[in-house]
Amino acid sequence: MLQNADYHIMLLPRQNYWAWVDAVREYVACFGASVTPSPENALQFHSPNQVISVVVGPGCYHQYGNVVNWLKGQLPDVRLDVLRATTPEHLRQILVERIAGGLQFGESAAISQPSSDFCLLWPTDYPVATQGFGENPGLYRRWDLPGHEGIDFKAPMNSSVYACADGEVYLVHDGGENHAYGIHVRILHHGGYRTIYAHLNQALVHTGQVVAAGDRIGLADSTGNSTGNHLHLTLKKDGATAAGLTPYPYDIIDPTPFLVAVTGSRATEVIPEWGYSHCLVGLVGRVDGPMEEPDWEVVRTARIEALCLTTSSVVSDIERALAVNPSMFMMMRLLVDVRNRVLRPADFVDSVKHSAKSMYDCGVRYFEIHNEPNLMPEGYGTSWQNGREFGEWFLQVTGMLRPELPEARFGWPGLSSGPAVDGMRLDHRSFLDDAQDAIKQADWMGCHCHWQDEEGMLSEAGGLGYKFYRKMWPDKLLLITECSNTAQGIDGNTKGDQYLKYYTHLRDQTGIGVAFIFAVSASTHYLYEVWRSEDGQILPVAGVVGARNF
Repeated sequence: MLQNADYHIMLLPRQNYWAWVDAVREYVACFGASVTPSPENALQFHSPNQVISVVVGPGCYHQYGNVVNWLKGQLPDVRLDVLRATTPEHLRQILVERIAGGLQFGESAAISQPSSDFCLLWPTDYPVATQGFGENPGLYRRWDLPGHEGIDFKAPMNSSVYACADGEVYLVHDGGENHAYGIHVRILHHGGYRTIYAHLNQALVHTGQVVAAGDRIGLADSTGNSTGNHLHLTLKKDGATAAGLTPYPYDIIDPTPFLVAVTGSRATEVIPEWGYSHCLVGLVGRVDGPMEEPDWEVVRTARIEALCLTTSSVVSDIERALAVNPSMFMMMRLLVDVRNRVLRPADFVDSVKHSAKSMYDCGVRYFEIHNEPNLMPEGYGTSWQNGREFGEWFLQVTGMLRPELPEARFGWPGLSSGPAVDGMRLDHRSFLDDAQDAIKQADWMGCHCHWQDEEGMLSEAGGLGYKFYRKMWPDKLLLITECSNTAQGIDGNTKGDQYLKYYTHLRDQTGIGVAFIFAVSASTHYLYEVWRSEDGQILPVAGVVGARNF
C-alpha cells in the first residue's frame, strides 16, 4: 500500500468535472487532498513523497491516450494511486469504503494498463479527438448504449485514415441499407481485438487483405449517421460482453487505454513553410491611422522584429520600418468598417485593393483578411451568419485579390476567442468548425490570445490559446496577429515582464511565425494596452522588452 504522502493530489476527469468533485468531497476533507482536472497540474508540485490519485473512467483523458502511461512518461518515478470508476457515484462508493477503513490509498499498481501488448496507433493525421468513449450518454440511450461507443477523431474530407494495428481486413462495407457507420472497414487483430473505421468516403483496402499498423486504409468523410467529417473508431474484444468486462453490448470496449498518446502521433510536429527559424517579436502598429513619430521610437527601443500595419497605414510606414530594422517582417491587416451594413466581397475588395497594392509594391506579402469576424461589430449577423458563410466570403475576397497580388499570402483572420455572448459574439470554436473548407484553402492562419494576469497568460483560455489552432491545423503556419494583457491598472514594468516571458515562451514553438502584441498607440480607447501615451511618452513596457537577451 502507498503511504507517507507529504502532498496528495487527485486527478479527476475534466468532463462532468464538478460531479466528480462532489463525489470526492468527503474523502478530500478526511485526508486533505487537492483536486485538479489537468494532468500537467497534477505533476506541477512533484516531490519524492507526492502521490497522485488518478481517477480512470470511460472516455477520460482521451487527449493523453493511457493517462497512467502518460504520467509515467513525464515522471518515471511518480507514485500513482489508480482508481477505476465508471461514474462519479461509483467513485463515491469506493472512497466511502476507504474512509471507513482509514485507508488513504489503495494498491499502487497501475491497473488501467491493458494486460496484453496490444496497442493502437493514432488513426489520422490530426492529433485531436473530438468525442471520447462513453461521452454523451443521453444521445446514445436510444440505441441501448451507455454512451458513445468509440472515439471520434478530427479528419477533414478525403484526409487519410490509417490502420491502428497489424491485422486482416474481414469486412469492407459500402454503407448500403442506411448503415449507421456508412462506408466502413473492419480489421481483426491478434488476441481477438477488432477495430472499425467508420464514416469513410472511400475504402482503400479489400476483404482478406493483410495490413500493418500505419497502413493507409481509407479516406475520411461523413457517410452514414454523421453530421460532419470525422473518423469514428470502435474497438471490440471477442467475448468481452459475455465475460462482464464491459457494460457495452456487442463486445465493445474502451479504446482509450490502448491508444498511443497524442504526442506520438504522426502530425504533432508538422513545420509549415516559413522563412525564419523562430517566432518573431512583433507589435501591432498604430490602431487608427498611419504611424506617428513617437511610434518609431517605441519600435526602436523595444527592438521589434515584425510589424502589423492596417489599411490606414501609408507607404512611408514601410520605409521607416526598414530604416529602424532592415530585416523587419511586415504584415498588413485589410480592414473595412462593416457596421450596420451588408458588406459584399466586391465592395470589400474595392475598398482595400489600392492600399494593399501600394504595400505589395513595397514588398509586403502577408495580408490578413478582415478581423474578428465572429463579432457583431465586425459583420457577424449582418454580412454573414456563421463561419461557413464567412468562409465563402473569405474565398471570394481572396479570389478577387490574387490576380492583383499574385505572390501574396492571404491569412484567415484572428477571431475573438471565447464562448458565445448574446448580441456580441459567436463562439470561436463553432465559427471555426463551420469554416473548415475555407480554412483549408487559406495560406496561413491568424489567432488572437488575450489575458488579464500571468495565470491567464499561461492558460489555453488565454495566452496559450494558440495550442488549439496548432492541434486542429498542424499543417498551417500560425501567426498570433493580436495578443495582449487587457487588464486595467497594471504598471508598465509588470506588463513588460509578462510580454517578455510570452515572447520567450513562443521563441521556439513549432509552427508559430510571429506574435504581434497590441498595440504601439491609439488615438482613442485601448489606454491600458498601448506602449506610448498620446503625448509621446514611451511607457516602460518598451524598455523591458527591448532589454531581452535574444
